[in-house]
Amino acid sequence: MPKYRVPDSDSTRLDFMDKTISTANKAAADGKTERIPADLLAAVTAHYALYSNAHEAMQIALGQRVGETAEAAAIIDKLRMYISHMWTAVYHRYLREGQSPSVLAYYRLGSDGTRPPITKQQEVLRMADALISGDAKAVDDGFAPIAQPTAAELQAVRDTARSETSDAPSADSVYDEAQATVASLRPEADRLIKEVRDYVTFSARNMDAPSQRRILRNYGAQYYYTPTEKIDEGDETAVVEEEAA
Repeated sequence: MPKYRVPDSDSTRLDFMDKTISTANKAAADGKTERIPADLLAAVTAHYALYSNAHEAMQIALGQRVGETAEAAAIIDKLRMYISHMWTAVYHRYLREGQSPSVLAYYRLGSDGTRPPITKQQEVLRMADALISGDAKAVDDGFAPIAQPTAAELQAVRDTARSETSDAPSADSVYDEAQATVASLRPEADRLIKEVRDYVTFSARNMDAPSQRRILRNYGAQYYYTPTEKIDEGDETAVVEEEAA
């Protein structure tokens, strides 16, 4: 026998409530049997509006979070590239001009040109700071400023990176708050959905099982079947699941 699928996601809850509202309103307008009381319909309608708006806000917040995260990752990758290019320029000039190995220390390079590992976001930002200040100290000590990129070019990218990465935590916070709001609305949605189903089931208690399911589907219910079961005629929400071995 087909089994009722309890709505267990935001989308399935909202779909159920939306179908309940449209079916109940249509039945009332057409003068047909009203299977749920007016106060329940009003409660479902009001909660659906809250839930739907909160869910939409959460999706927008998620999109902004994804966007901010992607922008931060992109600018950090660019900053990492600038640092790498600066290290290459420093080491090649050191070899080409036969400079003292001490010049490499200004740029955090080992005496053999070894580069320190920088993987985390904050490590990249701190290394950029170190190279900018290191270049200034090298110039004070008589070395020519490095080029390709220059310290000023590195600093411009560093400043953008700091700005972009500071936006990401704010986007995270907004998304977390939106998630919490949606989560707080789920229990009431579950209660209302159960109440709708109870009322509709009771109103159709004298009908056969397929007819009961048809009416319940009109109010948002979904059912799942095993592979060997006959699917109700007209059931567009049917989901066939494999039987347990």
